[in-house]
Amino acid sequence: MNLRRLLLKLHLIIGLVAAVNLLLLGATGAVMVFETEIDHALNASLWRVQPQGARLGVAELVSRVEKNNDGAQVTFLHFSEDDTTATTVGLRKTGGKGGSINVSPFTGELVGSLAGANGLMSKVHQFHTNLLLGANGKLITGAGALLLVVLALSGLVLWWPRKIWKLDDLTSGRKVNFDLHSAIGFWSSVFMLMFGLTGLVIHWDEEATQLVGSLTGAPVAQLAPKITPAAPGATPVTAATAFNAAMQAVPGAQVIFMMDLASLTKPVRIAMHFPEDRTPGGRTIVLVHPTTGEVLQVRNSRTAPPAYRWVKLWNRQFHTGDELGLTSRILTSLASASLPLLAITGPLIWWGRKRRRRTV
Repeated sequence: MNLRRLLLKLHLIIGLVAAVNLLLLGATGAVMVFETEIDHALNASLWRVQPQGARLGVAELVSRVEKNNDGAQVTFLHFSEDDTTATTVGLRKTGGKGGSINVSPFTGELVGSLAGANGLMSKVHQFHTNLLLGANGKLITGAGALLLVVLALSGLVLWWPRKIWKLDDLTSGRKVNFDLHSAIGFWSSVFMLMFGLTGLVIHWDEEATQLVGSLTGAPVAQLAPKITPAAPGATPVTAATAFNAAMQAVPGAQVIFMMDLASLTKPVRIAMHFPEDRTPGGRTIVLVHPTTGEVLQVRNSRTAPPAYRWVKLWNRQFHTGDELGLTSRILTSLASASLPLLAITGPLIWWGRKRRRRTV
């Protein structure tokens, strides 16, 4: 058996083994490129607000929300990036029970409770990352990313002799299926390789961060602030104080969300991003003392070690198609949608050849 036949056999076996996994990952990935937009469309009544002048300051927003919710404590804030989208607030009510609501950033008035939201996109997201199976599912999708890398590379080598990049003969179903698999495989090969490599890094991001840090000689230290026990009678730092501390610590960045507010034992975690950041969530992190408002640690995405920027920022931007804005997101979605076609046409090629061998 020559090298090409061996490679063909390997490509075939891996394709059959990974077909269902890659079909599901490709279909969900194509949708997830526009995850936020779809979720907001499905839950329009919970997200859309009418702009009404200037937004409330953090202190006034928190005050109004707590007053409108019988004194419940605000524990989380996710600020909308545009004036037509609600601000998400996490609340801790009497008895320790919590919940999330959306409010107008202009008035603090309730827009809707997220308890009644359509959770389809949340399920799609979880399915894409772990097949709704937790840690075991994450291993399966991680393995799928690895197999996708092998398929993309071996597919290019197998494509090269014939160089089929379009459909020529539409009279034969078998020929159409083969040419379709070859052409789609060629045009999407760069994306498939990118999806596989970046998917591997996302699934094992901590390990990847440490590995790149070791190779570059600039390891990434973990965020592990030391917190002194709260003094007797201490009260949680206000959201406004923590917000202002973060803005002073990282000038030019915008606060995306704040979590662990109203805690006496956990630092307030504030995620921020700069105008050039393309990831939806903040990759610049500020930790603030829960009672004193002192800035404990800052991880600035502009000045963080290369390993952090490569793994946590740029890698995710390429995987999700956010790197070049709307154009790259559309291309990424189309490329991801082509993966199910490859996962279907590949096994059909194998099945057709198997049937022909039986009739000979």
